[in-house]
Amino acid sequence: MSDMSDIKSSIETENIPVIPTAEVTPPLPIDAVIHVLISSNRMSGYLCIDPPMNGGVPPTLTALEAAIASCKITYGVNTAKLKELAENPIYNEKIEIAQGIMPENGVNGTCAFKVRLKADPKPKIKPDGTVDYRDLGMVENVKKGQVLCVIKHPTAGTEGMTVTGKKLLPLKGKAVPSLLGKNTELSQDGTVIYAKIDGQVEYDDRKIHVNKTLSIKDVDNSTGNLKVVGDVVISGTVLPHFVVEASGNIEIYGTVASAKLKAEGNIILRSGVIGSELSCKGDLTSKFIENSNISVIGSITADYIINSNIECGQSLQLIGSKGKIFGGSCVVGQDITAYVIGSMAWPRTDLKLGTVPAVIKRQQELTQLLPGLEKQIESLKSLISLFQQQESANQLTPQNKMILDKSIFSYETCTTMFESSKQELADINESIRKMGCGKIICSDHIFPGINITIGPAKLFIVDKMRSTTFYNNGDKICQSSS
Repeated sequence: MSDMSDIKSSIETENIPVIPTAEVTPPLPIDAVIHVLISSNRMSGYLCIDPPMNGGVPPTLTALEAAIASCKITYGVNTAKLKELAENPIYNEKIEIAQGIMPENGVNGTCAFKVRLKADPKPKIKPDGTVDYRDLGMVENVKKGQVLCVIKHPTAGTEGMTVTGKKLLPLKGKAVPSLLGKNTELSQDGTVIYAKIDGQVEYDDRKIHVNKTLSIKDVDNSTGNLKVVGDVVISGTVLPHFVVEASGNIEIYGTVASAKLKAEGNIILRSGVIGSELSCKGDLTSKFIENSNISVIGSITADYIINSNIECGQSLQLIGSKGKIFGGSCVVGQDITAYVIGSMAWPRTDLKLGTVPAVIKRQQELTQLLPGLEKQIESLKSLISLFQQQESANQLTPQNKMILDKSIFSYETCTTMFESSKQELADINESIRKMGCGKIICSDHIFPGINITIGPAKLFIVDKMRSTTFYNNGDKICQSSS
């Protein structure tokens, strides 16, 4: 106990010297530190700023610009953002200050068809609400110069750029594969496909075609009535009450019964026709004609005609071993040639050589048509000349270019129609000039009951005759041996 007291006393009384400490140095200032970051795809540039310490210098605009320049960021720099950071620094945050542009790939070319490509037979609904099950719209007809398809070219796309100034190339759009098929034509700028002829559209999933001839097996409920621009060939039959119309020729291999045929060209019936109505502006060829109404601008050739009403602008020729005609009436512009006329039953048969109503009607139609066509041709010629002058001076707009292309098609179409119509009118005028000057030639028997008219003269056959030719000699009908 006494020892502890001695120690304590010694401490309290001992004079311990004070050792002076070293003088404290203030910390050095640290300026703001600028870190530059670039995204892995080099489409974005960022800044992350460490704050200044101990009175260090904050980031300046010059320092910020130098930092991004050192990392080769040259594109898409947001200078407004840099100024904002220089004035009001944001520390310890990742801030986007540059943005690149992604490339924009080109758009593939497209095509827009302006015609129906596939048959989609549907009954037609009439204005009164009833349904016509024979009008199915089976055929897609087009005229020469009609637009079939409009093509949009692919685009090249737009280049992109990284923040470091590297170009990024786009993928170019793919062009539409060629769609040009038979009897089609592409406009000069490659954006429109036209029909080169009148016809029917066919699409084979690769190309679009225009066919002059439509080939079909039968005309029945599956096809409905046919209205064809161009020619039609029917390998089978035409069922009763169906209608076939063509701007060209009609050729049928099977029998036509109780149907209606109308052609701008010729009608060729490999079998024959019964109880039907036929009209054409060309010639009619048929194996036989029975109980039918026929109107033909051209000539008729058949094996025999029975109980039918015939209008024939040119000649009527009955050929073969039968070669006969009896019953009904025939109005013919030129000659009638037959092996046998009439029959032992003496059916009334009227044969008239003279003016044919259908021919006169067609003459009037053409006479009215030609001046209008001529006027249209002159207008188109002036329009084409104007646009071609603009084209030569490189002043033709794309819209007027399309009008020019269409005008050229229309001009060619109208010119062709004018020339063909002019020739047809000349042929009809010559045919009319000869009307009433023809002969009726019977190489075998002509039976009683035949009423013959040639021009103004008339003759009724009361006796059976053989190998006789009848002709007009002024005001009466004369006869001679064939």
